[in-house]
This record gives sequence, structure tokens and C-alpha cells, in this order.
Amino acid sequence: MVYRKNPLDHEALRQMAMARLSVRDGLPAATLDLQQAQHLIEELEIMQIELELQNDHLSTARAQLELALNQSNELYDFSPVGNVLIDAAGAITKLNLTGAQLLCAERARLLGCRFGLFVTEGQRVQFNDMLARARTEREAQTGELALQVSGQDLSHVQVRVLWVDAAAGWQIGLVDVTERRHMEEQLRGGEERLTLALSAVGDGVWDWQVRSGEVMVSKGFADLLGFAQDELDHQISDLVYLAHPDDKPQLMQKLQDCIVGKSDRFHVEQRAQCRDGRWKWLLVRGAVVLRAADGQAVRFIGTMVDVSKNKETEAALAVAARFQQAVFDSISAQVVVLDQAGTIVQTNAAWRRYASELDCEETVGKCYLAVLADIVAHDQQVSQAVAAGLAAVAAGELPYFYASEPIQGPCSKRWFTIKVTPVHDEAHRMVVTHEDVSVLKRAELASAALANVDTLTGALSRQHFMSLAEQELARSQRYELPLVVLMLDLDYFKRVNDSYGHSAGDAVLQGFVQTATAVLRESDTIGRIGGEEFAVLLPNTTREGGCVLANRILEEVRSRPVEVGGKRIAYTVSIGAESLSNQTSFAALLAQCDAALYRAKNGGRDRLEVSWESSTEGSH
Repeated sequence: MVYRKNPLDHEALRQMAMARLSVRDGLPAATLDLQQAQHLIEELEIMQIELELQNDHLSTARAQLELALNQSNELYDFSPVGNVLIDAAGAITKLNLTGAQLLCAERARLLGCRFGLFVTEGQRVQFNDMLARARTEREAQTGELALQVSGQDLSHVQVRVLWVDAAAGWQIGLVDVTERRHMEEQLRGGEERLTLALSAVGDGVWDWQVRSGEVMVSKGFADLLGFAQDELDHQISDLVYLAHPDDKPQLMQKLQDCIVGKSDRFHVEQRAQCRDGRWKWLLVRGAVVLRAADGQAVRFIGTMVDVSKNKETEAALAVAARFQQAVFDSISAQVVVLDQAGTIVQTNAAWRRYASELDCEETVGKCYLAVLADIVAHDQQVSQAVAAGLAAVAAGELPYFYASEPIQGPCSKRWFTIKVTPVHDEAHRMVVTHEDVSVLKRAELASAALANVDTLTGALSRQHFMSLAEQELARSQRYELPLVVLMLDLDYFKRVNDSYGHSAGDAVLQGFVQTATAVLRESDTIGRIGGEEFAVLLPNTTREGGCVLANRILEEVRSRPVEVGGKRIAYTVSIGAESLSNQTSFAALLAQCDAALYRAKNGGRDRLEVSWESSTEGSH
């Protein structure tokens, strides 16, 4: 906002107003019409508002200046740095509260006192030299002084002296470093005691002054490397030279991190060359004990310990661990080792391959029971039985646990047994073995299937089919999987027997099973329910998928007549379908399929009818 400047006084303002009036249209006030008078009054009001705004602006600026002045005084008084002005004679002319506190007196009592009298007698010459150099060189002089006030303990301050001019004198900045000096003295005493203690046990001690590069080492340090103490050069570069070339980059990086302030401590295991040329493993520890104002490290103190025997032991243990893992991996069974809490801590190659096939992530570090639950698709009976067995073995109630029956995941074709064996070590670990028995189980199932197959067609017998169907129904209900069942009946089969003979009829039945089996998947099952009546079990199949398979069977049967004695016998089949919903038994599910098949027969045969949509037309 831009304001017009006001006149300096009321009379000047009056003269300006009269001059403006004299040139306004050249008319005296008595001859002004109403419009001109209104305009004049409006102009006067504008000027009045402008004056009010300028007054407000000035009042705000005055308040801001007063606030800034108060804040400046507070910053000056309560600054952590003492500030003292002394004149050319050395008398105190001004100081802040912090400066008064460092001199242990009230500010009013200190004004006019000679500052040099507060400096200890032994450092007054040093203080006077700082004053002289600051005045002559026109540069700030820094140092540390001890202040002595009668009846008070000695205090130490860091001093910065700056010559201002002849009128103002010197400005002296004071920072209390008494606590730091006490800590340094305590540290030096502690270092001496630590050096004596470490020397007594044979550990090496080193003290590095970073800026000069000088390193002081103890006798134990030299003894560890086979040197006499006076044979070692006392520069950091010479000691770093003894480090193994492969270990040197890591050592230098850790030292650099400490120097620039990224860390205050470091430890590193490295090899160092002894006087006789041998390499010895050392554990080197160090800490920054002093930093400059810019944060850079000034002094390091550390120790050095011989850990060669530990390294040899670690190497031997690593070889033994590799051998044990190689033996572990050579076992064909899937093996995991659990800790006392049931967490997987080690696996063999067979287990890792099996977990990879099941798309399991890395299992080490996971709860074994949680991994098992994924493998068996959260089968509660299996999980509970294995959990109880693990608990019994861990508690010492059982010498081992063995699952009574082979276990199979709901979507897996692999079968395995589970055995839990305790290790009897201090960690109370357990070994769990999964033995793959898929080949034996499939052979067992195949043998059972052969004993329950219809000898004419190769389809399952009615009794065996019904038994498997009940199992599949229970499995689908347990895991909430879809299930579709088909009922199939050859159309006008009696005519085939009457026209071509029973042997031809047998050939048609065999040809039908072969055609249907070619369409079905490996997981599907077909059984002979009656003379020319069959049923198909479609596990894990939706209604849409069941219709697709049924229609393919219809098409394949139409396109593949059976040849008997040089004659081609064409035939068709009718199909009724039902899906698993709320049925409680397979017999109920099959009855609904039979009803749908009856509708397919009555609807013209050679078609599909589904029970879940009784109004749906069949497919031809």
C-alpha cells in the first residue's frame, strides 16, 4: 500500500488545502453548486481516511519495533554465550546475564569493574596478550582461561576477544567449559587405569591423534605382533600398512565414518602381519573420545585382541556345517529341523524342491504347522493330529510321532507320511520327515481299481464307483469345491441287441466307454451303474464346465459309430446332469441326475438335461 505524505505540521496542511481550493474551477466557496460541494466534501473525507490509515500503519510499525527490540534484548541476555564489553582501560561497560552469571555477581555490581581481575593470576599475562593482538591484528583471538571469583570454585571458559573500536573497546565472548574440563580429567584417569588393566591381561591399547596422525601403542599391542615397542613406527599410516590387503578397505571405511561423525565407535575383525611374516586375526575396537567444533574426530582410543584361535574354530565349524548339510541334502526324504517353539530352522534339498513345486515361499523362520496347513489346504484333522504329536514329542511323552495314514493335499497327487523325532540336545530340537509314498499309494489305488472294474467295459463297477463318489462328495463339501455328476444312458440299446446280436451290443458298450473316457480328464471317473446306464463323476468342476464336457461326449458319440463284422453301428446317448449344492448323500445327488436323464429321454433323446435349470432346453 502506498500513502501520500502528510505535511509536517497543521499550518502547512492548511496552506496546501487553501492553495488547492484556490485553483478548483476558480470559483469561491459561496458560488459552488450542490454537486461541487459534495465532491469537495468527498475529497476531504478521503484525505481524512488516508490520514487514519497512515496513523494505523505507523502504530503497527512502532509496536513491531518495540517487540523486536524486546526480543533482541532477551536474546542478548539469555544467550548461552556470555557477552562482555570492556573499554580501553579494561573496565566492564556492558554485559549480558550469562556473562554476569559466569562472573558470579549481579550485573549492576560488575559495571566498572576490571575484567582482568577475574582471570587467575597465572593467566593474566596470556589474557593481556590476547587483548593486544586483537587490537593490533584486527582479528578475533581465542583461547581458554580460568576464572577465579572469591568464595567460588575455579571455572574454565573458552574466550573469544574482538577489538571493536576506540570508543567501544573490546568485545569478549565467554563459553563455560568447566564440565568438559572435568570430564577430560576423569577420562584421562580412566584411560590410565584401562591401559594398566589391559596391559596386565595382554591386550593391545592404541591412542590416535587424528590431526597429527601420531599413534601411541602399549607394550601389549607390540607383543601381539611380535615387535618390541620401540620397533613400531608411531604413525597411523605405518600401522594400517600391517593390515591384510583384503581387510584394509573395510578398516579404512570404518575409521572414516567415525572421523566425519557418522559413528562414534567401531569394531572390525581383520588380519595383521606379524614381525615373522605370519598373519594373525585381531579384533580391533575403537571410539572417538574428542571431537572438534566442526564435528571432526580429534582423538581415538581403542584396543586390539588376538582372535586367531576363535577364527580357526569358526572355520572348523563351517567345514563341519557344510559336511552336515551335504549329508542332509543327500537324503531323499523331505526333512526339516524345528526349534523348541516349532519354528523351521533348517531344511534339506528335497524339502526345498517340494516347497518350490507347491509355490511355497522360503520356509526357514516360519512355523512348521502353518506351512503344513498350507500343504494340506488347512485340513483340520491332519493339522490337529500333527500338532498333538509335536507337542507330545516336545514334552517327552512320546519317543517319536508317526502319522497313522499317508497324507494328501486336496489339489495334489502326491502322498507322504510324517514322522517326528526328537534330537535330545540342549536346544530341544526336533526333526520332521516327510517321506514321499506317492508311487506306492498310486500302485495301491491302481490295484484296488483293477479289483473293482467292470470286466466288459473297463468302467468302474457300480459298488466301487458309489464308494468313491461318496468320498469325493465328502471331500468337496469339506473344502467347498464344486462337483458335477452325469447320468448317461444309451438310446434304443435294445434295438441294437435285437438287430445285431448281443455281441454287437457288447461292442457298442465298450466303444461308448472308450469314447467317453477319451473326452474325460484324468481326474474324472466313469462307472457302469446298470446294463447300458453309466455315471460320470466330475470333481472340482463348475456347472458350465460340466455342460461343456457332457456336450463333447454327445458330439463324439454321434461322430464315432462302432464297427462290428464290417458293419457301422450308429448310436446316441442321453445325459442328465446335476451339481453339488445342498445334497447330504451321493444317492440324493444321483437321484436328481436320474430325473434329469428321464427328461432328456422324454425330450427326444440324444440330448443333455440339467437338474439345476429344469426349464433349460437340452443340447443336440
